[in-house]
Amino acid sequence: MFAHPDDETFCVGGTLAKYADAGVGIDLFCATHGDAGKSAGVPVSSREELASIRKTELDRAAAILGIERVVVCEYGDGTLATLEPTELIGDIVRFIRVHRPGVVLTFGPEGAPTAHRDHRALSRATMAAFFLSGLATAYADQDVAPYRAQRLFFHSWKHPLADPRLVTEPVPATAFIDVREWKQRKVDAFHAHATQRLSEKAFQTSLVDVERLAFAAGVPQPRAEIEDLFEGL
Repeated sequence: MFAHPDDETFCVGGTLAKYADAGVGIDLFCATHGDAGKSAGVPVSSREELASIRKTELDRAAAILGIERVVVCEYGDGTLATLEPTELIGDIVRFIRVHRPGVVLTFGPEGAPTAHRDHRALSRATMAAFFLSGLATAYADQDVAPYRAQRLFFHSWKHPLADPRLVTEPVPATAFIDVREWKQRKVDAFHAHATQRLSEKAFQTSLVDVERLAFAAGVPQPRAEIEDLFEGL
């Protein structure tokens, strides 16, 4: 569950590719169409055109990473923190009930290294939806049965980062996913997001051998530190 096209690659691109190659079905919820992002020299005449381009870029990146299904909501880039959250939470509840994930990945409440307000809002909405999706009385008007995912993880990272602009501290990691064999796939997925090439320096910060996540809720980890998000399930 992420806020913008390209968040999936920056945060957990290696992890997604690794699990996709292992046969895990990967579904992506993207809350905004990225219409307020930069275009990195790609000719764009309007926010609507940028949104369309970024959706196409996201589809390409998803295919590279092995993501099977992508759902993009129509919320505006930069608006998530100003929304009354009931509708966004409901969208995520429906996504969980329809796609029935074992494990859910999203931003931590700090909003990733950039602390973007959309990231923070998406984290809060996903946390609420993680619990509400399993309750029959929550969003009872949805035409899909309640479903409870088994674990929720937050994106994390080794703090402090080398980039002095990125000073935000994450929720401490509890899961360490070795993605060395999938780093080139992550690079290729990032290059598919051609409008975001202005973020090359920030992307290099995320290009690590081990991607980190922090256990947030659900079935407890069997050990304090794990190397497989599904360990013990």
